[in-house]
Amino acid sequence: MASRLEWSGEAVALFRAPATGRRSAGRHRGRLARSLALQGELLCAAGRYAEALAAVEESLAVPEARALRTPAVDRRLTLTFALAGVGRLDEALVVAREHADAYGDVATGPVGRSSGIRAQALRAYACVLEWAGRPAESADVFRQCVALIRELSPWRRLPVELLYTRTLVELTGVLRTLARFDEAIEAGEEARERTGVVLPRLNPEGLTLNARLLSDLAWCLGSTGEVDRARETATEAVAACRTMIVYDPAAGQPRLVIALRCLAHHLDRLEAHDEERVALCELAALCFQLAISSPDVYEPALAEALDGLALCHARDGEFSESVAAAERSVALYRRAAERDPAAHEPELARTLGALSTHLSRTDSGDGSVAAAHEALEITRRSAEPDGQEHRSRIAQRLRLLGRALLRTGDEEEAEACFTEAETILRALMETGGRERYAAGLDAALSGLAAALGAAVDVHLDAGRATEAAAALDRIHRLTWRTGRSDVHAACVTAFARARAREPEGIRQAWQRATGEPWPTFVYRIG
Repeated sequence: MASRLEWSGEAVALFRAPATGRRSAGRHRGRLARSLALQGELLCAAGRYAEALAAVEESLAVPEARALRTPAVDRRLTLTFALAGVGRLDEALVVAREHADAYGDVATGPVGRSSGIRAQALRAYACVLEWAGRPAESADVFRQCVALIRELSPWRRLPVELLYTRTLVELTGVLRTLARFDEAIEAGEEARERTGVVLPRLNPEGLTLNARLLSDLAWCLGSTGEVDRARETATEAVAACRTMIVYDPAAGQPRLVIALRCLAHHLDRLEAHDEERVALCELAALCFQLAISSPDVYEPALAEALDGLALCHARDGEFSESVAAAERSVALYRRAAERDPAAHEPELARTLGALSTHLSRTDSGDGSVAAAHEALEITRRSAEPDGQEHRSRIAQRLRLLGRALLRTGDEEEAEACFTEAETILRALMETGGRERYAAGLDAALSGLAAALGAAVDVHLDAGRATEAAAALDRIHRLTWRTGRSDVHAACVTAFARARAREPEGIRQAWQRATGEPWPTFVYRIG
């Protein structure tokens, strides 16, 4: 690429002077325009979009541009991608739409070379629609492009085989974004036949297409329940990316990050934790290397990998190592959240919750409470105060904080957390999705029963029979509004233990607190 850019720049310089002179200027202008168009295309391929935009705009502005052997409309492709590359998506959409419309409907128009140009125009329009956040429309246009090329005869189709493969790969990715996994797999399997062994040898872009396709296909297979096939495909994606790195490290390393994340995810689903740990270690090392030059992109990816490694350490009983990895993950997400709160604060809250759990295994009660409390506060101030998912996350963080508080002996605050979580989840269940929130409610009720049982013991230890009776009353009422056997067992245990420790005092305190005689049976029937 560097050599091609150098030669294209030299060609522009050679034709610029005679094209602006008085003698024979006309015949050199077409060559200058053609050289500028080629330079713009190469700059765009190299990711130097601002320079590409300047080159192609100058090419279009050259007088007598009609003298180009390559039609002027070809330069609209470079203009489209250059505009999109510099963030001018609205303008890119206009140019791409005009470019596509210039060749009419898919079902009409001449065949042959113009069909290939029309397919390129449709593909460019579909790409810009995807980048503009309109994936459904993008998928439709990608399908038009695929249909157009399929209608060509084998001989006419040969020059656009790479374009056809590229379009199938991109269609797979868009359909995955839309969660239309079966359609994505269908398109991906067809593309896979074309990106296997032959294409990478014929065209260097084939390596990139193959790596991208395999990662997208693995995610889609996993989403449809074919986890074993997803793992195999993700393993192939990793191997393809390693091959890319041999030829082009700058392009291959970012692709390897994507492939390793995909592989680690599916290894976790298959409970192949030893292999998952190896993949996560490689991923963390790679992200650490890339984050030196691109912290905005790769520090969050490194944080995600460290979060996964913390869980692997915890599974193996390496609790100190799990805390160390989780603390590094939290620090990285905290830095990312300072740069872009909306994008990274949810992940910061999640990893703080994970850190709280890891700290609880190392007898660091205060640290566990602090991490859980910060996770709750971040979640509360989220930008979705009325959303069901947001309220569900608040309930989850309340349960986490309640458990941490209970471990440190703060039963009163723990009770408040579990009570608020119960209130939120019961309200969510009334709006629908009862099964969706049932497990969370069960966990909140179990935690509340444990907090109330512990409160009874604390009050009795301090000689506060009246407060102990009030706690017994709350756990008794809890028993009668839930059918969970563990809650009932906690209630029976609390009453039996209180009766054994303060036979008369607790009876009197109960009667004063409730106005009723001491119950002879506290377990709910049915």
